[in-house]
Amino acid sequence: MTWHLTLKPLDIVIIVLYLAIVVTLGVIMKRRAQKSIGSYFLGERQLPWWALAMSGSSSYFDITGTMWIVSLFFTIGLRGMWVQWIWGFPITVFYMAYMGAWIRRSRVMTGSEWMETRFGSGKPGEWARLAYTIYAVVTITAFLAYGSVGMGKFVGVILGLPYWLSAVLIIGLTGVYVVLGGFRGVVMVEVFQTVVLSIGALIIAYVGFRDTSWDLVTANRPAGWGTIVPQWTVSYLKDAGFYFFGLLTLVWVTKGLLLDLSGPEQLYDFQRFLAAKNPAEASKLGALWGVIHTIRWPMAMALAALMVVKKLGQVADAEEVLPRVLNELFPVGLRGLALAALLSGFLATFNSTVNGGSSYLVKDIFQKYLRPQASQRTLIRASYVSSSLLIVLGLLVGYFPDILNAVFRRIAPALAHLNPRTINEMFTWIMGALGAGVLMPNVLRWYWWRANGTGYAAGAISGMVLCLIQAFVPALAKQPLFVTFPIIAGAVLVITVVVTLCTRPTPEETLVHFYRTVQPAGCWGPVARRVQELDPEFRRHSPFSRDLLNVLVGLPCLLSMYVFPIYLVLHRYDVAGALFVVVVVTGAVLYFTWYRRLSEMYPDAETSEEAAQGDA
Repeated sequence: MTWHLTLKPLDIVIIVLYLAIVVTLGVIMKRRAQKSIGSYFLGERQLPWWALAMSGSSSYFDITGTMWIVSLFFTIGLRGMWVQWIWGFPITVFYMAYMGAWIRRSRVMTGSEWMETRFGSGKPGEWARLAYTIYAVVTITAFLAYGSVGMGKFVGVILGLPYWLSAVLIIGLTGVYVVLGGFRGVVMVEVFQTVVLSIGALIIAYVGFRDTSWDLVTANRPAGWGTIVPQWTVSYLKDAGFYFFGLLTLVWVTKGLLLDLSGPEQLYDFQRFLAAKNPAEASKLGALWGVIHTIRWPMAMALAALMVVKKLGQVADAEEVLPRVLNELFPVGLRGLALAALLSGFLATFNSTVNGGSSYLVKDIFQKYLRPQASQRTLIRASYVSSSLLIVLGLLVGYFPDILNAVFRRIAPALAHLNPRTINEMFTWIMGALGAGVLMPNVLRWYWWRANGTGYAAGAISGMVLCLIQAFVPALAKQPLFVTFPIIAGAVLVITVVVTLCTRPTPEETLVHFYRTVQPAGCWGPVARRVQELDPEFRRHSPFSRDLLNVLVGLPCLLSMYVFPIYLVLHRYDVAGALFVVVVVTGAVLYFTWYRRLSEMYPDAETSEEAAQGDA
């Protein structure tokens, strides 16, 4: 059965007003974005840290992922939180503790450009940079397709308009502010979107709290739905593909922790931290980023609980729960606000992907290989063109899902599991298979001095090949994640280490410069000793043991912060209260071990000349 929403005039006014504000903010930012390529992609590194945090958090709040989370809560229950480890959802703790500062100290513009800072400007460094750029292009394309999945379902169920028309109107119109406003325009718009998102999410969470209860929800779901404790097998999840829940949980948590250690996998994450004024502000924006994202979880549970309690009919596709609840339960005006909030979530992710992707195309392909001596004006124009091309790509992916499916079925039947109408399987492939392909090289680059560009390139390229083989070969495509992930990640780790040890190390001067500038930790003993020989006065600004302490304290703080409002929506005040106490206690510890020591840990404020040099 198809569900369509008849929008009332007030709902339409709210949505149109929201879109008008979004476009206007982008146009206003056009003049400042035209100053230089650094201004277009990093906002001249002069944006407030809290604005960057709000921007990053709203970029995570995509509508496709939210529909997926709601479907997991509806189907799996509270155990659905364990699935979130697949995308490393507590990564902001690592950003806060040390990773945000490490990224900012590198003083580059893109993740690909970072490769030459780490591996040198010779052939190995270029190979690593090229491998990462290829990965960036593949990932951007995958995420644009993934975003179109959610937008297609959202538009098809909510607005009742033809898919192509809705995509052109919403993506095309708001794409104006991405092309003209650049990164500054994206950030300023996303600050506004964060406000809209937060208001809408709070309203939805309140409606769920008001109209549901623990007893009402659990009485209408399978036994075990209300527990968050994982177990090896879950009988009621056999048809949903989560029967071997224990093995899947081990993979999700392992993958998530490795991703958190490896640094940003979402390509626009790098951009936010590189745009910070200094390492201290990069650390603070990481903390606030995680806190702002809290509101997503009670909102998602409220939508799932409302679907259960209100009994809105049979659910053939759990990924349609979100639009169906809005369709039938929310009144005029409130419905329009909720729609504007969810649209802002989609647009924040889509436009951050476009702007971040454009930086790779311009900086790492156009300027690196085609026009090394291009003027700032030429690079800005190239940025306009590349952003526009990515937006067109997003529209095409959204407009031709059935054609893509038809092609997939003809050339590779195994790709049926990438059907654009299946959010869960598509996201699992992107984060589980594609993510596994570059996971281990990304970890080693930070913590092992011996890692070199040749090994990184060999590992990343082989990983991407392996994940594509897994998608195209029917026998492999049917294998569960707890089979494919260890095989791909393990094979890539072996390839990376073997190639690294069989090739020359990164030049000493590159390693010394990287260690002095970024101050990484882990297996850097030989380089640390060499730096000490060259500069006996050199000292790390913060011992890594303190950083790890902040991670160990921050993880229970953030996880409790995410889970306690879920229990609050379900009226489980006892559990919610206990988790809130954990948040308060661990937050107080972090105040003394992290926040009060920021000036001591990060005294390295960058000069304007250094910032300009990094933006060149």
